Amino acid sequence: MNLFKIKRRFLPFLLKNDEYIKYLNGNGIKCGIHTKFFDIKSISVDMQRPWMLEIGDYCKITKGVVILSHDYSRSVLRRVYGEIIDGSKKTMIGNNVFIGINSIILMGSKIGNNVIVGACSIVSGSFPDNVVIAGNPAKIICSLDEYYKKRKKYYVEEAKECAREFKQKNGKYPTIEDMGAFFPLYLKREVSELKTHNIFTNLSGDNEEEVISSWLKSQPLYDDYSEFLKECDK
Repeated sequence: MNLFKIKRRFLPFLLKNDEYIKYLNGNGIKCGIHTKFFDIKSISVDMQRPWMLEIGDYCKITKGVVILSHDYSRSVLRRVYGEIIDGSKKTMIGNNVFIGINSIILMGSKIGNNVIVGACSIVSGSFPDNVVIAGNPAKIICSLDEYYKKRKKYYVEEAKECAREFKQKNGKYPTIEDMGAFFPLYLKREVSELKTHNIFTNLSGDNEEEVISSWLKSQPLYDDYSEFLKECDK
């Protein structure tokens, strides 16, 4: 028995991401391509009735998330009423869904495509495509379009704050590499620039070719990094 088979059978939490997806699919859970489980050892995926759970493509499932497709509260009813009344509903997570840290997806939940689930949410019921949900119980907070506009509004100021805080702590401004994913604000649209500044573009739960292609088609807000830093001094 090879190492993968040993881990798959006895220690699935030690599997790498692609191996874990293979493990889920091999056990009857439908799990799509490019989905990322960020901390497999802390994530709980209900294996009791694997045919009752579907997870789409390009999902991002973070630390401490629990995904259920059954409910064992029947044990309490059994002791009071003497009957076994089982419970199971199909749980479905669409494509391009982000599930925040320590969230619980209860049995029967239906999450649409392009949905952001806020941290520590308790999700029950059905939610449409293109929304942000959060809370206990989770409710729609805003549309994805509204969230996009909000993030665009604060993006530049958050980049400036990041640079200023780095300077305050280190006595100098950060490099482009230090600034990480803020690079679209000021980096020249050439693939060679990504390599020069060691920019990471193989984002978890995404497609690197699409990431680079979209970036090349966009326009920077600043002519270069030095212009951005001048703005940080104001």
